[in-house]
Amino acid sequence: MRAEQLLREGDWAAAYRAFAGERGPAAAEGMAAAAWWMDDDQEIFRRYEQAYRGYRETGDDAGAARAAAWLGNAALQLRGEDAVAQGWFRRAERLDPGSPLLALFLAMAALHRGDPADAARRAAEVRGSPGLSPDLEVQAMAVAGLAAVAMGRIGAGMPLLDEAVAAALAGETAEVASVWVPSCYLVQGCEHARDWERARQWSLRTMEFCRRLNLGSPYARCRTHYGTVLLWQGDWAGAETELTTAARALETRPVLAAEAWARLGELRRRQGQSAEAGELLRRGRAAPAARLGLVELHLDLGEAAEALELAERLLAGAHGLARAPVLEVLVRAGVAAGRPERVPGAARELDALAEEIGTAAVRASADWALGLLGDGARLERAVAAFTRAGDPYGAARVRLDLAARLGPGATEEARAAREEFVRLGATADAARATAFLGTLAPQELTGRQVEILRLVAAGLTNREMATRLQVSEHTVKRHVANILARLGLTSRTAAVAHALRTGLL
Repeated sequence: MRAEQLLREGDWAAAYRAFAGERGPAAAEGMAAAAWWMDDDQEIFRRYEQAYRGYRETGDDAGAARAAAWLGNAALQLRGEDAVAQGWFRRAERLDPGSPLLALFLAMAALHRGDPADAARRAAEVRGSPGLSPDLEVQAMAVAGLAAVAMGRIGAGMPLLDEAVAAALAGETAEVASVWVPSCYLVQGCEHARDWERARQWSLRTMEFCRRLNLGSPYARCRTHYGTVLLWQGDWAGAETELTTAARALETRPVLAAEAWARLGELRRRQGQSAEAGELLRRGRAAPAARLGLVELHLDLGEAAEALELAERLLAGAHGLARAPVLEVLVRAGVAAGRPERVPGAARELDALAEEIGTAAVRASADWALGLLGDGARLERAVAAFTRAGDPYGAARVRLDLAARLGPGATEEARAAREEFVRLGATADAARATAFLGTLAPQELTGRQVEILRLVAAGLTNREMATRLQVSEHTVKRHVANILARLGLTSRTAAVAHALRTGLL
């Protein structure tokens, strides 16, 4: 009892020692559980195998099935060994066909391989089990929630995830995994829906829980999720810290580290460091985010045909909501490669997903895709939607595409994009915006506009200028707006500075 209490309290080393002082398969199973949270992979497998053999020797099929299920879960989650995992899962099912723990692990495995429909079905089996423990109930609720989100049913999935985490953090469960699993899945659900503010709030709470219980790998994985949130929200310095620290902490577990390397590679890509980005994305290739990042990298390097081919391959293996970001980059690759006829179906599917899902970020992606295929008004809507979603980098990229289609008035959008790229540290994108601006010749001002600009430089207000020129204040305001549009500037101060620099005044 003392060892089990120490395990519930999170004193892993003391729990391990207490279990080591006991005999039998239950003690070996307890040592394996403690080793799990101590990140000792060798001991995890050794002790669960010891427990499995011990339970088999004593004729405890339920205990043996439980140890086998944990061995399968460990093989999949910690080592990415799908064949080994399936072997242990089948053994567990033969020994205890109705095990809700096994059903839970099979549901998690379905999420891992990108099959949310199977995950939802298996999670429902768990939740329908008689006499279900609060721990399994909360974890199954989280699996069901993430599966629903992955299939695009945001309205059904996110409340399940919220409820599961709230119940776990309120102390309704006994096991650490019952807090960690729902919290991790909730943040993943937020990432699927690109609900960055919600993800930030839950990430901070989960990180605090992991810190309090000294959870090594779970804490590092939380930092990966939090770093991803910061990356999308435009705090690239914060993302750098979180992702680098997480990747290094998880180096001994490459399967878990892949996501951190992938996100760090995406950060480097956005920073214009293509060579390092490529290395990091290939290092994290086990993560879907890395494969998507490689498509983006091909586009950055002007390799649109390669990007299109890779995006089409990725889409063939994507399911549910995971298709949304692939559809977006597929359309952009098709347009860049001069093959827009290959992607209208992708744009329509993305538009349908956006209508079904309803989040600003997915709506922005769909409008961007449709805008690139000719609906210019959609590009303006995409800028607004990316801004609402808290994605300044996305908004800036669309602004540059919008500028390329505007003709008159393009300068303002291109300048706004460049300013945002510079603020973020997106050097390659800023250079592209600068090059585009270089192709735009500023229009000459009329005599009346030069007169107005001189009065602006003298510090007169619109009302004072209207009085002096004997026109309405509205007319003066319209003149000032036209001056800014012709010069491609966004403020009166910038217009005066430009006029002084070019000799207009």
